[in-house]
Amino acid sequence: MNFAISDIEAAIGEWRMRSPSDEAFAGSTEARALARLYGAMIVHGREGVPDAGLDDAQRDALRILCADPSGEFPQ
Repeated sequence: MNFAISDIEAAIGEWRMRSPSDEAFAGSTEARALARLYGAMIVHGREGVPDAGLDDAQRDALRILCADPSGEFPQ
């Protein structure tokens, strides 16, 4: 599965809403993991990233995008 930069943005927004904080990303470990990924994608000019290119924290944080209640990525 390939995640577009817009997917990363959407997931960051969802985690920020679930873990609001006066300290921006400080309240959400998931949002911080995705923010690092998002920044790297911008710096390297990438528009997408494959599942295999994610670390465990990023992969777990992106589960918010999955419609499957089991939390598994769609195949």
